[in-house]
Amino acid sequence: MLLIQIATGVVYFMSIALLQEYFDTSYIDYLFFTKIAIITLLSWAPLHLLYYISETCDPSEHRKIME
Repeated sequence: MLLIQIATGVVYFMSIALLQEYFDTSYIDYLFFTKIAIITLLSWAPLHLLYYISETCDPSEHRKIME
C-alpha cells in the first residue's frame, strides 16, 4: 500500500513537471502543501485511530498468544 501511494505521488509530480502547459502551477506554494497535508491527515488519521482502538480493545488471537 505504501509503495502504491509513493508511486502515485511520483506520477502526480512528474506529470506536473512534464506537462506544464496543462497545469496551472501558480497556486502551488507552501500553503498548497500545508492544505494537502491537513486533508491527508484528516482522511488518514481516523481510520488508523479506529484500527488502533479496535486492536487494543479486542486483540487478535495471535497477539493474545504472543503476549
